[in-house]
Amino acid sequence: MIVPVMEMARTRMTASDPRRASLLGRAREASATGETAGYIAEKPKTLPIFKHYQPAAGDPDWQRLLAEAEEIVAEARPMLERPRRGLAELGRRTAAYRQALGNFRKNRSLARQGREDLRPLYFIWTLLRNCNFGCEYCDDHQGRRYPELPKQGTLDTEQGRKLLEIMRTGTCSVYFAGGEPTMRKDLPELTRAARDLGYFPIVINTNGSLFHKVLRRESWRTFLADIDIVVVSLDALRPARLNELWVTERSQDVLRNLLVLWLLSAEMRFKLMVNTVILPGAAGDARAVLDFANDMGIWFCPVPVNQGPTVAAELAGDREYDELVAAILDRKRAGYRVTGSLRMNERLLRSAPLHCRNTLKPHIDHDGRLVWPCKATVNVKPRYVDVLRFSSVDSLYEYASAEIDPTGFHGPGADQCGANCNWAQNYTTDAYAHGLTHPRALVAEVVSFLGRGR
Repeated sequence: MIVPVMEMARTRMTASDPRRASLLGRAREASATGETAGYIAEKPKTLPIFKHYQPAAGDPDWQRLLAEAEEIVAEARPMLERPRRGLAELGRRTAAYRQALGNFRKNRSLARQGREDLRPLYFIWTLLRNCNFGCEYCDDHQGRRYPELPKQGTLDTEQGRKLLEIMRTGTCSVYFAGGEPTMRKDLPELTRAARDLGYFPIVINTNGSLFHKVLRRESWRTFLADIDIVVVSLDALRPARLNELWVTERSQDVLRNLLVLWLLSAEMRFKLMVNTVILPGAAGDARAVLDFANDMGIWFCPVPVNQGPTVAAELAGDREYDELVAAILDRKRAGYRVTGSLRMNERLLRSAPLHCRNTLKPHIDHDGRLVWPCKATVNVKPRYVDVLRFSSVDSLYEYASAEIDPTGFHGPGADQCGANCNWAQNYTTDAYAHGLTHPRALVAEVVSFLGRGR
């Protein structure tokens, strides 16, 4: 019998962390009698757009949330800067495609030499470790929760600009992450710097809880004009469930803000995506998100939960999970907005053995240090390399590769990573590595990523 992951999480919190247990108690109280309770529908509250998703009692009051989202959009819209069009935008994208093609040629040459110090598709920048949520499943890939990690050494705005300049010498895309990146007041300055440096796509992964506040601020007027992809974490739809899962008292803010972003996405020209962690015993929650996202035209990215650097063993043999996988793949075949190719999703969701090439998606920590060659390595301690000491990605990679050679690093051996990660990011590198010897397959991956879907 599978024990629901939240029950295990509650037991761990109560036994080992009184503070987290207290926060969880407040989250439950908010769902029962607090502000969240006002957003929980006693009877189903639907919207005309819903077809696959059928709200039930305990689901959100979508009519109230949409009305409030429309009010926020009406207030924020007049001050928002419009996204660039025309030659300037064409130039940014053309330069990015040129960089990606140049990296592909270089990486193909390196692969033919048997090397795996491949130049990056994009880099992941943990902007800060602060977070206003306490998700049990979220950590720094080394088992430590972000809110509990030391915060010292976070790059300031000018250092952040310098980091972006250095990394742009070797990659065309940046993935802003956290912690919770929207907690940085200078985030709009950094996204504008990324746009001016010619990054494309510019991606942010956020819990989405603060947009109703920040989008009303003059200092944030440029933010949506500069972002290409907004990824919002959404692991269920029921507010009470989300309060417990995220250890927050305000899951309704995320749901409302997701509707705000949905209302703005077409005119502000960004791709909206939900990132859904699939937990053991909770495939029904993920299925509701899939149905909701497909109805709304929001991109859906499934994430089978990892426990440390491996996929949760409880997912294997879970009948509801198998049914969810079949539904996701069927929707992908039917042209719905499921991120990634059919091949990549099949491999990710079924935990197929992969050829991870982690240098294709380097992680840079809040303090500007590259974690090399992998942040989730178990058997070998990673090296931390100060990116600001270097003038280019080539010189950075040359130095880091001399510290630890990434060639053959993925695997179970004592001198290998010892991990078996099951994140979409890793399967993206697997698809790219496959594409180095099967270019047509890589073209299919790119077309799937850039496609509009239903």
